[in-house]
Amino acid sequence: MKRIVIIGGGFAGVWSAISAARQLHDLQVEKNEVEVVLLNRDPYFGIRPRFYEESTKNLRVPLSQVLDPVGVRFLEGEVKHIDTNSQKVMFEQNEKQMDLAYDRLIFAAGSQAVLPNILGLKEHAFSTDTYQDAVKLEKHINELPQLPNTEGKYTAVVVGAGFTGIEIAAEMTSRLKKVAKKENKESEVRVILVERESVVGPDLGENPRPIIEKALREMDVEVYVNESVRSIDEEGVVLQSESRISALTTIWSAGVKASPLAAHFSVEKDALGRMPVDAYLKVKGLSSVFTAGDTARAMADESNVALMSCQHAMPQGKVAGHNVVCDLLGLEGMPYKQEQYVTCLDLGPWGALFTNGWDRIPEYQGQEGKKIKMNINQSVIYPPLSGKKEELFEASKQIVPDTSIK
Repeated sequence: MKRIVIIGGGFAGVWSAISAARQLHDLQVEKNEVEVVLLNRDPYFGIRPRFYEESTKNLRVPLSQVLDPVGVRFLEGEVKHIDTNSQKVMFEQNEKQMDLAYDRLIFAAGSQAVLPNILGLKEHAFSTDTYQDAVKLEKHINELPQLPNTEGKYTAVVVGAGFTGIEIAAEMTSRLKKVAKKENKESEVRVILVERESVVGPDLGENPRPIIEKALREMDVEVYVNESVRSIDEEGVVLQSESRISALTTIWSAGVKASPLAAHFSVEKDALGRMPVDAYLKVKGLSSVFTAGDTARAMADESNVALMSCQHAMPQGKVAGHNVVCDLLGLEGMPYKQEQYVTCLDLGPWGALFTNGWDRIPEYQGQEGKKIKMNINQSVIYPPLSGKKEELFEASKQIVPDTSIK
Protein backbone atom coordinates (compact mmCIF):
# COMPACT_ATOMS: atom_id res chain seq x y z
CA MET A 1 0.00 0.00 0.00
CA LYS A 2 1.25 3.46 -0.87
CA ARG A 3 1.13 6.26 1.70
CA ILE A 4 0.70 10.03 1.58
CA VAL A 5 1.88 11.71 4.79
CA ILE A 6 0.89 15.26 5.74
CA ILE A 7 2.81 17.05 8.48
CA GLY A 8 0.76 19.73 10.22
CA GLY A 9 -2.86 20.11 11.30
CA GLY A 10 -3.38 23.77 10.45
CA PHE A 11 -5.23 25.30 7.51
CA ALA A 12 -2.88 23.96 4.84
CA GLY A 13 -2.53 20.53 6.41
CA VAL A 14 -6.22 19.93 7.07
CA TRP A 15 -7.26 20.99 3.58
CA SER A 16 -4.44 18.98 2.02
CA ALA A 17 -5.77 15.89 3.77
CA ILE A 18 -9.40 16.47 2.81
CA SER A 19 -8.50 17.31 -0.78
CA ALA A 20 -6.25 14.26 -1.15
CA ALA A 21 -9.01 12.02 0.24
CA ARG A 22 -11.52 13.57 -2.16
CA GLN A 23 -9.27 13.10 -5.18
CA LEU A 24 -8.68 9.44 -4.28
CA HIS A 25 -12.45 9.02 -3.92
CA ASP A 26 -13.13 10.69 -7.26
CA LEU A 27 -10.56 8.43 -8.96
CA GLN A 28 -12.12 5.40 -7.25
CA VAL A 29 -8.84 4.41 -5.62
CA GLU A 30 -9.43 1.87 -2.86
CA LYS A 31 -8.29 2.56 0.70
CA ASN A 32 -6.07 -0.51 0.66
CA GLU A 33 -4.19 0.99 -2.30
CA VAL A 34 -3.35 4.48 -0.96
CA GLU A 35 -3.45 5.66 2.64
CA VAL A 36 -3.58 9.32 3.71
CA VAL A 37 -2.07 10.06 7.14
CA LEU A 38 -1.98 13.42 8.93
CA LEU A 39 0.63 13.86 11.67
CA ASN A 40 0.23 16.68 14.19
CA ARG A 41 1.58 17.49 17.64
CA ASP A 42 -1.90 17.61 19.19
CA PRO A 43 -5.39 16.40 18.19
CA TYR A 44 -6.75 19.85 17.32
CA PHE A 45 -7.03 22.18 14.37
CA GLY A 46 -6.44 25.63 15.89
CA ILE A 47 -8.21 28.60 14.30
CA ARG A 48 -5.10 30.70 14.67
CA PRO A 49 -6.36 33.95 13.08
CA ARG A 50 -8.83 34.24 15.97
CA PHE A 51 -6.38 33.76 18.85
CA TYR A 52 -6.34 37.53 19.48
CA GLU A 53 -10.04 37.50 20.40
CA GLU A 54 -11.46 37.87 23.89
CA SER A 55 -12.61 34.29 24.42
CA THR A 56 -10.62 31.20 23.52
CA LYS A 57 -13.75 29.03 23.40
CA ASN A 58 -14.55 27.47 20.01
CA LEU A 59 -11.13 28.38 18.63
CA ARG A 60 -10.13 24.75 18.15
CA VAL A 61 -11.73 21.95 16.17
CA PRO A 62 -10.98 18.28 16.97
CA LEU A 63 -9.09 16.93 13.97
CA SER A 64 -11.15 13.76 14.18
CA GLN A 65 -14.25 15.83 13.36
CA VAL A 66 -12.96 16.65 9.87
CA LEU A 67 -10.58 13.75 9.17
CA ASP A 68 -12.63 10.74 10.25
CA PRO A 69 -15.52 11.41 7.84
CA VAL A 70 -13.17 11.43 4.83
CA GLY A 71 -11.12 8.43 5.92
CA VAL A 72 -7.85 10.17 6.77
CA ARG A 73 -5.81 8.50 9.52
CA PHE A 74 -4.58 10.81 12.27
CA LEU A 75 -1.37 10.34 14.25
CA GLU A 76 -0.46 12.50 17.22
CA GLY A 77 3.22 13.10 17.70
CA GLU A 78 6.09 15.56 17.66
CA VAL A 79 8.16 15.44 14.48
CA LYS A 80 11.86 15.07 15.26
CA HIS A 81 13.44 14.37 11.88
CA ILE A 82 12.52 14.15 8.21
CA ASP A 83 14.71 12.03 5.95
CA THR A 84 13.99 12.70 2.29
CA ASN A 85 16.47 10.02 1.16
CA SER A 86 14.81 7.13 2.98
CA GLN A 87 11.43 8.90 2.75
CA LYS A 88 10.70 8.57 6.45
CA VAL A 89 9.39 10.87 9.14
CA MET A 90 10.67 10.25 12.66
CA PHE A 91 8.39 11.42 15.44
CA GLU A 92 7.91 11.05 19.18
CA GLN A 93 4.67 9.66 20.55
CA ASN A 94 4.20 9.10 24.29
CA GLU A 95 7.99 9.28 24.75
CA LYS A 96 8.50 6.57 22.14
CA GLN A 97 10.45 7.15 18.93
CA MET A 98 8.55 6.06 15.85
CA ASP A 99 9.08 6.02 12.08
CA LEU A 100 6.54 6.70 9.37
CA ALA A 101 7.43 5.89 5.77
CA TYR A 102 5.90 7.87 2.93
CA ASP A 103 5.64 7.67 -0.83
CA ARG A 104 4.64 11.32 -1.03
CA LEU A 105 4.89 14.01 1.65
CA ILE A 106 3.06 17.29 2.12
CA PHE A 107 4.94 19.53 4.53
CA ALA A 108 2.42 21.93 6.09
CA ALA A 109 3.95 22.62 9.49
CA GLY A 110 3.06 26.33 9.43
CA SER A 111 4.98 29.11 11.12
CA GLN A 112 5.86 30.36 14.55
CA ALA A 113 6.62 33.68 16.19
CA VAL A 114 10.09 35.13 15.86
CA LEU A 115 11.54 35.61 19.34
CA PRO A 116 14.80 37.58 19.20
CA ASN A 117 17.32 37.61 22.00
CA ILE A 118 15.73 40.38 24.06
CA LEU A 119 16.18 40.35 27.82
CA GLY A 120 13.02 39.07 29.51
CA LEU A 121 11.07 38.42 26.29
CA LYS A 122 10.54 34.69 26.74
CA GLU A 123 9.95 34.99 30.48
CA HIS A 124 7.59 37.96 30.66
CA ALA A 125 5.92 38.65 27.32
CA PHE A 126 2.60 37.18 26.22
CA SER A 127 1.64 36.18 22.70
CA THR A 128 -1.26 34.95 20.59
CA ASP A 129 0.93 32.71 18.44
CA THR A 130 -0.52 29.40 19.68
CA TYR A 131 -3.73 28.35 21.34
CA GLN A 132 -1.84 27.77 24.59
CA ASP A 133 -0.42 31.30 24.33
CA ALA A 134 -3.91 32.72 23.82
CA VAL A 135 -5.25 30.82 26.85
CA LYS A 136 -2.37 32.10 28.98
CA LEU A 137 -3.05 35.69 27.92
CA GLU A 138 -6.79 35.36 28.54
CA LYS A 139 -6.17 33.99 32.05
CA HIS A 140 -3.74 36.82 32.81
CA ILE A 141 -6.15 39.54 31.68
CA ASN A 142 -9.08 38.06 33.61
CA GLU A 143 -6.97 37.93 36.78
CA LEU A 144 -5.78 41.54 36.62
CA PRO A 145 -8.47 42.86 39.03
CA GLN A 146 -7.18 40.46 41.70
CA LEU A 147 -3.67 41.91 41.57
CA PRO A 148 -2.46 44.68 43.89
CA ASN A 149 -2.84 48.22 42.62
CA THR A 150 0.31 49.27 40.84
CA GLU A 151 1.35 51.57 38.03
CA GLY A 152 0.54 50.02 34.67
CA LYS A 153 -1.93 47.50 36.03
CA TYR A 154 -4.31 48.11 33.14
CA THR A 155 -1.68 49.05 30.56
CA ALA A 156 -0.89 46.78 27.63
CA VAL A 157 2.13 47.22 25.39
CA VAL A 158 1.81 45.49 22.03
CA VAL A 159 5.15 45.10 20.26
CA GLY A 160 4.90 45.01 16.48
CA ALA A 161 2.36 47.03 14.48
CA GLY A 162 1.87 44.60 11.64
CA PHE A 163 -1.49 43.02 10.77
CA THR A 164 -1.68 40.87 13.90
CA GLY A 165 -0.27 43.51 16.23
CA ILE A 166 -2.87 46.04 15.09
CA GLU A 167 -5.67 43.54 15.65
CA ILE A 168 -4.37 42.69 19.13
CA ALA A 169 -4.02 46.36 20.13
CA ALA A 170 -7.52 47.18 18.88
CA GLU A 171 -9.00 44.24 20.76
CA MET A 172 -7.10 45.09 23.96
CA THR A 173 -8.96 48.39 24.31
CA SER A 174 -12.25 46.63 25.05
CA ARG A 175 -10.77 43.59 26.80
CA LEU A 176 -8.94 45.69 29.38
CA LYS A 177 -11.88 48.03 29.93
CA LYS A 178 -14.12 45.05 30.60
CA VAL A 179 -11.96 43.74 33.44
CA ALA A 180 -11.02 47.22 34.75
CA LYS A 181 -14.73 47.99 35.11
CA LYS A 182 -14.83 45.53 38.00
CA GLU A 183 -12.76 48.04 39.96
CA ASN A 184 -14.23 51.16 38.34
CA LYS A 185 -10.81 51.83 36.82
CA GLU A 186 -11.68 52.03 33.13
CA SER A 187 -9.97 55.43 33.01
CA GLU A 188 -6.65 53.72 33.81
CA VAL A 189 -6.70 51.58 30.66
CA ARG A 190 -3.85 52.30 28.23
CA VAL A 191 -2.94 50.41 25.09
CA ILE A 192 0.40 51.23 23.49
CA LEU A 193 1.50 49.95 20.10
CA VAL A 194 5.26 49.90 19.49
CA GLU A 195 6.66 49.68 15.95
CA ARG A 196 10.31 49.87 14.90
CA GLU A 197 9.45 51.19 11.43
CA SER A 198 8.29 54.77 10.82
CA VAL A 199 4.59 53.90 10.32
CA VAL A 200 2.00 51.45 11.57
CA GLY A 201 1.26 48.54 9.27
CA PRO A 202 4.48 49.00 7.27
CA ASP A 203 3.74 45.91 5.15
CA LEU A 204 0.14 46.92 4.48
CA GLY A 205 0.99 49.83 2.23
CA GLU A 206 -0.20 53.42 2.05
CA ASN A 207 -3.83 53.01 1.01
CA PRO A 208 -5.30 51.55 4.22
CA ARG A 209 -3.01 53.44 6.61
CA PRO A 210 -5.07 56.65 7.10
CA ILE A 211 -8.09 54.57 8.11
CA ILE A 212 -6.03 52.39 10.46
CA GLU A 213 -4.48 55.46 12.09
CA LYS A 214 -7.91 57.09 12.44
CA ALA A 215 -9.35 53.99 14.11
CA LEU A 216 -6.41 53.71 16.53
CA ARG A 217 -6.74 57.40 17.48
CA GLU A 218 -10.47 57.09 18.10
CA MET A 219 -9.85 54.08 20.35
CA ASP A 220 -7.13 56.01 22.21
CA VAL A 221 -4.42 53.53 21.23
CA GLU A 222 -1.05 55.23 21.66
CA VAL A 223 1.40 54.58 18.83
CA TYR A 224 5.17 54.67 19.19
CA VAL A 225 6.95 54.42 15.83
CA ASN A 226 10.70 54.36 15.14
CA GLU A 227 10.98 52.57 18.43
CA SER A 228 11.90 49.08 19.60
CA VAL A 229 12.16 47.17 22.86
CA ARG A 230 15.40 46.74 24.78
CA SER A 231 14.11 44.61 27.66
CA ILE A 232 10.93 43.29 29.23
CA ASP A 233 10.10 42.49 32.84
CA GLU A 234 6.90 41.58 34.67
CA GLU A 235 6.10 45.24 35.33
CA GLY A 236 6.88 46.83 31.97
CA VAL A 237 9.27 47.40 29.11
CA VAL A 238 12.35 49.50 28.47
CA LEU A 239 12.60 50.95 24.97
CA GLN A 240 15.76 51.51 22.96
CA SER A 241 15.27 55.22 23.61
CA GLU A 242 15.79 54.26 27.28
CA SER A 243 12.30 55.38 28.27
CA ARG A 244 10.33 52.94 30.40
CA ILE A 245 6.64 52.03 30.12
CA SER A 246 5.01 50.53 33.19
CA ALA A 247 2.71 47.73 32.04
CA LEU A 248 1.65 44.42 33.55
CA THR A 249 0.77 43.15 30.08
CA THR A 250 3.29 43.04 27.25
CA ILE A 251 2.28 41.20 24.09
CA TRP A 252 4.86 40.24 21.48
CA SER A 253 3.73 40.31 17.84
CA ALA A 254 6.79 41.17 15.82
CA GLY A 255 6.72 38.70 12.97
CA VAL A 256 6.73 34.99 12.18
CA LYS A 257 8.95 32.57 10.29
CA ALA A 258 8.28 29.19 8.72
CA SER A 259 8.48 26.15 11.00
CA PRO A 260 12.07 25.27 11.94
CA LEU A 261 11.31 21.74 10.71
CA ALA A 262 11.93 23.14 7.22
CA ALA A 263 15.64 22.85 8.08
CA HIS A 264 15.36 19.10 7.43
CA PHE A 265 14.92 19.76 3.72
CA SER A 266 18.15 20.44 1.83
CA VAL A 267 16.81 23.22 -0.36
CA GLU A 268 17.42 26.95 -0.29
CA LYS A 269 14.89 28.90 1.79
CA ASP A 270 13.82 32.53 1.55
CA ALA A 271 14.26 35.08 4.35
CA LEU A 272 11.12 33.77 6.07
CA GLY A 273 12.30 30.17 5.95
CA ARG A 274 9.88 29.16 3.17
CA MET A 275 10.76 26.59 0.51
CA PRO A 276 10.52 27.35 -3.22
CA VAL A 277 7.84 25.41 -5.08
CA ASP A 278 6.81 24.93 -8.69
CA ALA A 279 3.36 25.77 -10.03
CA TYR A 280 2.01 22.50 -8.58
CA LEU A 281 3.40 23.21 -5.07
CA LYS A 282 6.06 20.53 -5.34
CA VAL A 283 9.29 21.59 -3.60
CA LYS A 284 11.90 22.41 -6.22
CA GLY A 285 14.66 19.83 -6.07
CA LEU A 286 12.67 17.23 -4.09
CA SER A 287 10.78 14.74 -6.20
CA SER A 288 8.44 13.39 -3.51
CA VAL A 289 7.76 16.46 -1.36
CA PHE A 290 5.05 19.10 -1.64
CA THR A 291 4.57 22.03 0.71
CA ALA A 292 1.68 24.41 1.36
CA GLY A 293 0.80 27.34 3.59
CA ASP A 294 3.36 29.27 5.61
CA THR A 295 6.21 26.93 4.62
CA ALA A 296 5.75 27.49 0.85
CA ARG A 297 7.17 30.30 -1.22
CA ALA A 298 4.48 30.12 -3.89
CA MET A 299 3.46 32.61 -6.55
CA ALA A 300 -0.17 33.61 -6.14
CA ASP A 301 -0.13 35.14 -9.61
CA GLU A 302 2.51 36.25 -12.09
CA SER A 303 3.95 38.97 -9.86
CA ASN A 304 2.87 38.38 -6.23
CA VAL A 305 4.18 35.87 -3.71
CA ALA A 306 1.47 34.30 -1.57
CA LEU A 307 1.44 35.57 2.01
CA MET A 308 1.69 33.68 5.28
CA SER A 309 -2.03 33.77 5.97
CA CYS A 310 -4.99 31.40 6.06
CA GLN A 311 -6.31 33.14 2.93
CA HIS A 312 -3.46 31.53 1.00
CA ALA A 313 -2.91 28.44 3.15
CA MET A 314 -6.43 27.11 2.56
CA PRO A 315 -6.34 27.17 -1.26
CA GLN A 316 -2.75 25.92 -1.30
CA GLY A 317 -3.73 22.99 0.89
CA LYS A 318 -6.58 22.11 -1.44
CA VAL A 319 -4.31 22.27 -4.49
CA ALA A 320 -1.46 20.38 -2.81
CA GLY A 321 -3.79 17.58 -1.70
CA HIS A 322 -5.17 17.22 -5.21
CA ASN A 323 -1.74 17.32 -6.80
CA VAL A 324 -0.01 14.89 -4.46
CA VAL A 325 -2.51 12.22 -5.46
CA CYS A 326 -2.07 13.02 -9.14
CA ASP A 327 1.71 12.91 -8.77
CA LEU A 328 1.57 9.56 -6.98
CA LEU A 329 -0.64 8.05 -9.67
CA GLY A 330 1.16 9.58 -12.64
CA LEU A 331 -1.60 12.01 -13.57
CA GLU A 332 -1.50 15.71 -14.49
CA GLY A 333 -2.16 18.04 -11.56
CA MET A 334 -3.60 21.53 -11.38
CA PRO A 335 -1.40 24.64 -11.06
CA TYR A 336 -1.91 26.82 -8.01
CA LYS A 337 -3.19 30.27 -8.88
CA GLN A 338 -4.95 32.82 -6.67
CA GLU A 339 -5.52 36.07 -8.47
CA GLN A 340 -8.12 37.39 -6.02
CA TYR A 341 -6.62 38.98 -2.92
CA VAL A 342 -8.40 40.83 -0.13
CA THR A 343 -7.60 41.81 3.43
CA CYS A 344 -9.93 42.27 6.36
CA LEU A 345 -8.35 43.87 9.39
CA ASP A 346 -10.21 43.71 12.69
CA LEU A 347 -10.16 47.06 14.48
CA GLY A 348 -11.90 46.06 17.68
CA PRO A 349 -14.91 48.11 18.80
CA TRP A 350 -14.25 50.61 15.99
CA GLY A 351 -15.12 48.00 13.38
CA ALA A 352 -12.93 46.54 10.64
CA LEU A 353 -11.32 47.49 7.35
CA PHE A 354 -11.88 45.45 4.21
CA THR A 355 -9.58 46.10 1.25
CA ASN A 356 -9.42 44.68 -2.25
CA GLY A 357 -6.38 43.84 -4.37
CA TRP A 358 -2.66 43.79 -3.69
CA ASP A 359 -2.71 47.60 -3.45
CA ARG A 360 -5.24 47.16 -0.62
CA ILE A 361 -7.83 49.64 -1.82
CA PRO A 362 -10.33 50.22 1.03
CA GLU A 363 -13.88 49.10 0.21
CA TYR A 364 -15.65 48.73 3.56
CA GLN A 365 -14.82 50.13 6.97
CA GLY A 366 -16.27 50.53 10.43
CA GLN A 367 -19.27 48.38 11.29
CA GLU A 368 -19.87 47.49 7.64
CA GLY A 369 -16.37 46.03 7.52
CA LYS A 370 -17.00 44.31 10.85
CA LYS A 371 -19.83 42.27 9.35
CA ILE A 372 -17.43 40.88 6.76
CA LYS A 373 -14.75 40.19 9.39
CA MET A 374 -17.19 38.33 11.61
CA ASN A 375 -18.32 36.23 8.65
CA ILE A 376 -14.70 35.40 7.82
CA ASN A 377 -13.72 34.59 11.41
CA GLN A 378 -16.82 32.66 12.33
CA SER A 379 -17.64 30.92 9.06
CA VAL A 380 -15.36 31.27 6.03
CA ILE A 381 -12.17 29.93 7.65
CA TYR A 382 -13.89 26.92 9.22
CA PRO A 383 -14.29 23.63 7.38
CA PRO A 384 -17.80 22.09 7.38
CA LEU A 385 -18.36 20.64 10.85
CA SER A 386 -21.44 18.54 10.08
CA GLY A 387 -19.43 15.34 9.87
CA LYS A 388 -20.71 14.76 6.34
CA LYS A 389 -18.09 13.55 3.89
CA GLU A 390 -19.92 15.07 0.93
CA GLU A 391 -19.82 18.58 2.42
CA LEU A 392 -16.11 18.33 3.18
CA PHE A 393 -15.34 17.02 -0.30
CA GLU A 394 -17.38 19.78 -1.94
CA ALA A 395 -15.67 22.47 0.15
CA SER A 396 -12.26 21.11 -0.89
CA LYS A 397 -13.10 21.97 -4.51
CA GLN A 398 -13.74 25.63 -3.69
CA ILE A 399 -10.26 27.06 -4.14
CA VAL A 400 -11.03 30.74 -3.43
CA PRO A 401 -12.86 31.44 -0.13
CA ASP A 402 -16.07 33.48 -0.27
CA THR A 403 -15.60 36.61 1.85
CA SER A 404 -18.87 38.31 0.95
CA ILE A 405 -21.32 39.58 3.56
CA LYS A 406 -23.91 36.96 4.48
